[in-house]
Amino acid sequence: MANILLLIISILIYASFGLKSLIFIVFSALSTYLAAKYMYKNKKLIFYSTLIINILILVFFKIISFNNFLNISILVPLGISYYTFSVLGYLIDIYKEKYQPEKSIFNYFLFVMYIPYLFIGPISRYDQISKTLYNKRTITKDNFFNGLIRVAWGLFKKYVIAGRIAIIISTISSNPEAYFGSYVFLALILYSFELYNDFSGGIDMVLGFSKILGIELSENFNSPYLSENLREFWRKWHISLSTWFKDYVYIPLGGNKCSKIRNRINLIITFIVSGLWHGINYFFWGLFHGIIVAFTPKEKSDFKVLNITLTFLIVSFLWVFFIYPDSLTSFKMFFSIFYKFNGIDLINNITKLGLNIPNLIIMIVTIIIGIIVDIKHDKLKSIYNLKIDKKLIIILSLLLITLLLGIYGLGFEKSNFIYSKF
Repeated sequence: MANILLLIISILIYASFGLKSLIFIVFSALSTYLAAKYMYKNKKLIFYSTLIINILILVFFKIISFNNFLNISILVPLGISYYTFSVLGYLIDIYKEKYQPEKSIFNYFLFVMYIPYLFIGPISRYDQISKTLYNKRTITKDNFFNGLIRVAWGLFKKYVIAGRIAIIISTISSNPEAYFGSYVFLALILYSFELYNDFSGGIDMVLGFSKILGIELSENFNSPYLSENLREFWRKWHISLSTWFKDYVYIPLGGNKCSKIRNRINLIITFIVSGLWHGINYFFWGLFHGIIVAFTPKEKSDFKVLNITLTFLIVSFLWVFFIYPDSLTSFKMFFSIFYKFNGIDLINNITKLGLNIPNLIIMIVTIIIGIIVDIKHDKLKSIYNLKIDKKLIIILSLLLITLLLGIYGLGFEKSNFIYSKF
């Protein structure tokens, strides 16, 4: 009964963003549910036809219409990338007989439409989430307050840190003719922190809310900017997406069970597909990540700080394709760092980028706080073992700081989360 109620709430919330979107998610859920259930009748035909149809819908909306390739305006169904990858993973697993098809259509629709992770992830795997989503659950005091701590921290990251940085990024990226060179360098470094705090902050809210309900979801980040090379970064950034591409693209291509050349090709193809998942404009972002991962030695130097710094800079530089609207502008602005680096001009005009001195100080201090939390995150887990009164103090403190220092823009909107557009 609780799951049916949760499904109804999820459907109503999703439908509130537009009934047209509801049609496509119901189609994806229903088509894959029926395909899995009746696959035994004609396994290959049912599997490949259902797979191809759902992929084509994703390609049309996310790669063609989203990037205005046909110069037409079409509403992209909300969360289409996330729920499509979830249902395709489920369908492939059933085809490979990894587990049995879900018998209950209500349970399956809840797996697809569970509203907290539908817009920004993490991408759900049926065999993982079914263990916690379908079991009998009770809301305990520990889960309630621990979940609230996670939600409050996510709100802090999203609205105090990312919201503040977004103002500077918007100022610089909206006027490439005026802001180039050192401005671009600053934007790329800051965007790393904006994107991370925006995206992981949203995931914190999803995981925290689910914790309150007694639903355990997989972590989607593991201090990615402390990685010592790009391979390690991709094991710690958007983990649910990275593992999805590993399991359903990289390994089927041959993975590392082949020659070195073929393995490198497999890696590059996987990253290109990952780039195209974000959109056509992100082709080069995926290509360059693939080339660097494929041709960079797995061995690390003995200088940990140097390894982390170089990896952070590589990742930050490649975010240029996320900041600017097209690849040509991205290349142009990136190279301006090296031949038009106007550092003195940036220093003289730093307060003209949207934040005054007090807000710049708040931004720097909160970024540092976020870095410290990432470095000490294992030790900070002890917070969850504190008594309820101390947990309540932490929750109220975070919420109060967020209310006082948060940058809200147009208000709390799903579309305000950067990764929700993918």
